[in-house]
Amino acid sequence: MGNKKFLWKLYYVFAILSIVPLVILAIYASSLFRDSLITADSDLLVHRSRLVKERLESSSIDSLNIKEFVSRFDTLSNMRLTLILPNGKVAADSREDASVMDNHADRPEVMEAINGKTGLSQRYSFTLKENYIYSALPVYDREGKLIYVLRTGSPLALINTEARTANASLLFSVVFFGLLILVGGYFAIKKLLEPVYELRDAAVNFSGGNYSLKVYPAKDQELGIIAESLNSMAKQLDEKLDIIGEQNNLQEVVLKSMKEGVLAVDYEERILLLNETASSILSIKDTNLTGKTLQEVIRVSEIQKFFKKIISEGNPQEAEIILQHDKDKFLQLSGTLLYDMDNKALGALVVFNDISNLKQLDTLKKDLVANVSHELRTPVTTIKGFIETLKEGAIDDPKNAVRFLNIISKHIDRLNMLIDDLLILAKLEEKPEEIKMDVENIRPLLKSVTEDLEFKANEKKISINIDCDEKLSARINKHLIEQAISNLLDNAVKYSDKKTNIEVSAHNDEDKLVIVIKDEGYGISQEHIPRLFERFYRIDKGRSREEGGTGLGLAIVKHIINTMHGTIDVESTLGEGTTFIVKIPQKYD
Repeated sequence: MGNKKFLWKLYYVFAILSIVPLVILAIYASSLFRDSLITADSDLLVHRSRLVKERLESSSIDSLNIKEFVSRFDTLSNMRLTLILPNGKVAADSREDASVMDNHADRPEVMEAINGKTGLSQRYSFTLKENYIYSALPVYDREGKLIYVLRTGSPLALINTEARTANASLLFSVVFFGLLILVGGYFAIKKLLEPVYELRDAAVNFSGGNYSLKVYPAKDQELGIIAESLNSMAKQLDEKLDIIGEQNNLQEVVLKSMKEGVLAVDYEERILLLNETASSILSIKDTNLTGKTLQEVIRVSEIQKFFKKIISEGNPQEAEIILQHDKDKFLQLSGTLLYDMDNKALGALVVFNDISNLKQLDTLKKDLVANVSHELRTPVTTIKGFIETLKEGAIDDPKNAVRFLNIISKHIDRLNMLIDDLLILAKLEEKPEEIKMDVENIRPLLKSVTEDLEFKANEKKISINIDCDEKLSARINKHLIEQAISNLLDNAVKYSDKKTNIEVSAHNDEDKLVIVIKDEGYGISQEHIPRLFERFYRIDKGRSREEGGTGLGLAIVKHIINTMHGTIDVESTLGEGTTFIVKIPQKYD
């Protein structure tokens, strides 16, 4: 089957290369033949026109016998004659009434004749409704004054008939010789390909790892040399394959298993080796990189300079760089010269470590320490201040002592809230993959959360309404989703005016559980929304502390939703309220 495919592919190429030039030649010959017929007819027409012109110029014919003159010559020569005055008016025509004919001053051949030249043209005659060849000559009187333009015409129909006859003969010849070429070519190609097929089958077997097959092609000298070379190569490969295979397999396994990226180049900075981790780190999608230059594949000047430094100095090098993509990526580079088995330097080898997470973690730790320190400092300072005040004598004043102790107690509660939130965040970040998910009824869960906040909402006369089907269920972590909704509702109550409404709804949207919490509160400016879920980020720091917030509530909500592979979006308008939209997938990888 494979042989036939190859044969036909080659045959198709042969057929195209053979037949197409033949067809083009035939078309050209047909066109050339027709053009030659037209040229010959035009020459004959001009010759006859000159004979008629000579007869006209030598005659004393007057205007009364002009029509008889042109008619007689048309009969003798089967050639249409037209006499045209210098102003373009038709004086006489052998086949049409001159009185009804248009002015001919704009005809190309007539214009040429008026200018004293021989005019020739081909066009459609609207008078006789067919294509004509026209010839036009100026006719002078004995004083040399132009008196007429003699135009002769011959229909192209006869030429077209002769051309069609010739084309039919030409077509027959093309078909005959074309079939002869195709049939002969098929058998010739088939015969020539037989030793090639043998070599191909051997090569296929070699590529499949079967090196025991020997090739004995036809007596063709060139193919015989190729066969001997293949046999010799197969023998050598068979001897070395096991050793090379083991080495390659080991190398591939090691490189694939490495969490570090590995990139090697030669002294011309052409890529010798690139493992999958390096491709991932450097966002390289092309898999066929061997032989390409470093500049072609990696357009990062710091990496290019790092390789150049290794090659030029010949010493191990280390560096840290930042790849600026959609998100900064921090890389730690370690490089050295690359040597072969004979300890000869081949180029440079660099190992990449993606330390972005470490950098990010370090940044988060620094920010967390700074924020926690800031958040702790205020209540601790306040507590210390009031304790000092009590120690200095205020404790003996019962009224002030109670007030100071209440303030101290309030700030201790704030410290406890802060510590609890930090512990929750730490737990969520520790092992999010171990969060247990079960199918739960949603409406009782929403009702339970709203009941917990009922007292706080009643104080501000805020109404919390639930819109959720009694039978709605979803795969969630009940404890965590309760905490997330509680935090969102608590914020809604805190930052809403008195006598407003909070709407809590839940429904299924395709393969997602959607929970919407909408309030009629103060609203959030658009500039704050991108940072709303950051730790310790507050829109109004004074109001947040006054309401007893830790600045971690929305960060906890975000982490909870993330652990369930969900998303949370915010829509808000200042003075009109805020809407939080939570979506938790019910199917995910």
